[in-house]
Amino acid sequence: MKKLVRALLPAFLALASACASDKPPELTQEQKTRIVDRYTETAQQYLMMGELDRAEGQTIKALEIDPTNVKCKMIRAWTLQKRGKTQDILVAERIFREIRNEGDYRALVGLAECLERKGVAYDEASRDIASGKRVSEAADPAARSKQLLGERDRAWTESSEHYEAVLKDHADDVDARNGAMRICALLGRLPESVDHADKLIAQIGPTREFWQKRMVRPEITAKDEQLYRERIDHFRELEVMTRVHAATILHELSKDEQALDRLEGALALDPERAELYGRRAEIEKSLGRNEKAIADIDQYLHRSTQTYDHPDIKRAYRMRKECEDALRAGTGSSSGEGR
Repeated sequence: MKKLVRALLPAFLALASACASDKPPELTQEQKTRIVDRYTETAQQYLMMGELDRAEGQTIKALEIDPTNVKCKMIRAWTLQKRGKTQDILVAERIFREIRNEGDYRALVGLAECLERKGVAYDEASRDIASGKRVSEAADPAARSKQLLGERDRAWTESSEHYEAVLKDHADDVDARNGAMRICALLGRLPESVDHADKLIAQIGPTREFWQKRMVRPEITAKDEQLYRERIDHFRELEVMTRVHAATILHELSKDEQALDRLEGALALDPERAELYGRRAEIEKSLGRNEKAIADIDQYLHRSTQTYDHPDIKRAYRMRKECEDALRAGTGSSSGEGR
């Protein structure tokens, strides 16, 4: 038996040696580049489709081969930012900071958005601790709540600086303008927020009209038509929400006529949206135009999909009654000013 083992031993050693040397051949740089490009392209497609986990998975595979690939890092950071969990935002922030000086200004937009989101998280945490909704392990919860507000303000201030830096050289960037509009509102710089909103509206309109013109070309394919419709819908929704944002702030600034003007534009784009009638009714009521407010409340109730016991529906009925009471008491205009 021992003789047999000794006889077979050289064969086993030879087999082991062969297995040890049987490694896959080293990839050439050209092969690595092709593989990384394929992963990156697939990740971009998954990101556009909203399949964020798959998008991140593709970027991780690509970065294992080429850890310095800036485009792939950018896609991963945007994927994490869109997924939006706190840890995702922190990782995305770190990646955007790494690549912000690599020649693509969109990394700075991404960093600004991460800081904006992080500031919101700090704000919510501070409010929860102050209200007792969240238990803080800090010895002084009130001091911790105040500290979080300071961190919130630092994050938002840096976010604003990055948005403004992008707009200085890329004034037509919609994402940066949208972000500047939001961050100014969060920082309480309301007139600046309205100014950014109006500039954003001025940018969106021509872009939406461009895609609408492409829709009527006779030679477009079904795939192109779907793409154009998606872009038209995206810019229409963005303009409606921007107009609502501006109207809300203008109402807060007691500039109700201007607020109504922004809502008129939103209704022209989306006349079936119940929310817009409700918002216009609130402003008209505050101006004493109770008949017009009642008409808009009725439009809101007609279009709303909320159930009868929903708080917004109950509030609409209460507001309608208040308008009727004001009309009966003669304290509200029966005709109001024309729109």
